[in-house]
Formats: sequence, structure tokens, C-alpha cells
Amino acid sequence: MTKSNYIDTTAQSGNTTTPEPGDDRTFSQDDVNRIVGDRLAKEKAKTDAALADRESELVQRELMFEGKEILTEKKLPVELLDILRYTDKKTLEQSITKFEEVLSQMKSNQTFVGMKPGNSGWDGMPTINDADYRAAMGLK
Repeated sequence: MTKSNYIDTTAQSGNTTTPEPGDDRTFSQDDVNRIVGDRLAKEKAKTDAALADRESELVQRELMFEGKEILTEKKLPVELLDILRYTDKKTLEQSITKFEEVLSQMKSNQTFVGMKPGNSGWDGMPTINDADYRAAMGLK
């Protein structure tokens, strides 16, 4: 039997197929180094991308936790995290501050009194009391 110049790729790729006896393609050491280097670079890129995704996810979780703490300290509903922006700590704090400013302005301007009977609602809507509701519904 003659000695073949085949490279065993089964250990690297898990492929169990053997080269055909008629395929006498040989690779130089530079070719092998280039092929292995390319494969290693691809695997490293995949690993780096997965690591970056995990790191980004972890940062988002930390920001959400910090946001919950800040909102709880300021006695604001935690559900505000669903509408606030928090790509980083600075934007989180700015969003909460802006919300507090708007809330404070609304309270001082009395633009919203509530939708209870007897109170005017948004922009001076007419006041409707219980008697008006009862009459509209045909109740005594």
C-alpha cells in the first residue's frame, strides 16, 4: 500500500468520511495553516458575538433593577419602566427626572382633576354629578 498525502479532518470537524482513493489533492503547510486559521477566526467571532449579546442582556437587567430601586425610592409606580427609556444609567435617570417634572407640572397646573362624578375632567369638560348619571340611566 502506498503512502497517501491526506489530511485527517475527522478530529477537527467530526466528519467521519474518508477521502476517496482517486482524490490525490495535497495541501502545503501554508494552506493548512490558512484553513485552520480561518476556522478558528470564525469560531472566535461566533463566541465574541455571543459574549457581547450576553453582556448587553446583563446590562439591561442591571438597569431595570436600578430603575426599580429609583422608582421605589421616589414612590413612583414600578410599571413606569415599561414606558421609560433606559439604554444606559444616564438615560434612565433623565427619563425618571423628566417624568417627575411633567407630573409635578400637571399637579401644579391642575390640568387633570380626575374623572370622578362632580369633578371636571380634561380641559374643563362639563361637570356631571350623580343625579345626572341616574337620570341618564333612568334610575331614581
